[in-house]
Amino acid sequence: MNLSIREISLVAIFPALMAATAGISIPIGNIPAISLQTIFVFLAGLLLGPKLGSISMVIYVLMGAIGLPVFANYRGGISVILSGSGGFIIGFIFVVFFIGVMKNIKFLNKNYLYIFGILVVSNAMLYMFGASYISYLTNTTLVGSLAIFTPYLIGDFIKILVVLYVYSRIRYQITYESS
Repeated sequence: MNLSIREISLVAIFPALMAATAGISIPIGNIPAISLQTIFVFLAGLLLGPKLGSISMVIYVLMGAIGLPVFANYRGGISVILSGSGGFIIGFIFVVFFIGVMKNIKFLNKNYLYIFGILVVSNAMLYMFGASYISYLTNTTLVGSLAIFTPYLIGDFIKILVVLYVYSRIRYQITYESS
């Protein structure tokens, strides 16, 4: 796989941004903290597409797995992936891929309302990854695990609106799509 210097730089930006904002989080008891990292997950999918976006998220996960403090609350190590946050962290890779694939569908790509829908579905996917892993760890039902994520809803809606605004401003300067 031959990547240009521009592509390598874009792939590197998103793990760096996620690492830089890892300390900006709101802890909520024993469930994963609210962080700004999903903003960059969504932007990576929209701006980089499925291949490059997924590569950037794999790099992010690997950085954290080897112990760099890139996860929420500046934590790192395999223990974080094996904790309740692990479902979300692994889900980042799949969500970015999903967003990139959906955005490649031409009629979805042209309308910001459709992109909003893609981001809402992607956020629900991320909840499913997180809740599935938490229910596995705690031996509870998936529905019970999903119910504990209600504190995230308003913040995630605001993050989606921020992503749409930022994306609309930088779309044609960075994105992988043709104008």
